[in-house]
Amino acid sequence: MKEPGLNLIKKFKLNELNMDFMGYELKENDIFTFHHLIIPSCKNGPYEEWNGAILCGASSHPYLHLIEAIDYDMFLAITSEMVDENMKGYLDKENLMMIRDILICFEREYIARDLCPYKFREEYFERPSLKAEVRKRILK
Repeated sequence: MKEPGLNLIKKFKLNELNMDFMGYELKENDIFTFHHLIIPSCKNGPYEEWNGAILCGASSHPYLHLIEAIDYDMFLAITSEMVDENMKGYLDKENLMMIRDILICFEREYIARDLCPYKFREEYFERPSLKAEVRKRILK
């Protein structure tokens, strides 16, 4: 990963939290990846801290792009929460709870009703709850 991504990991204490911008925990044999937030990489978006979020490579990152392909509005809603976290400079439990709620809404709308043409991996659904132990890690 390039320097801006490494800076985000350090600034947000993601290794210590073992959590990414969407609230997913980094599992063994997974890596943190850089996700372009405002200007996507397909539009030559810069690899800069202000344009980035750190996501887990095996779960949240591919899941977010799958959501993008199916429901662009939900993708934008999740992105908006991550932009807010980026601007704050820390993972905020309110943003993480909103992201979780959007994911649950997406899953009810498309997966539970079997309206999605794509295959989902189990890793997409392995999110920690935002119960006390997780909230303690992210609260300032």
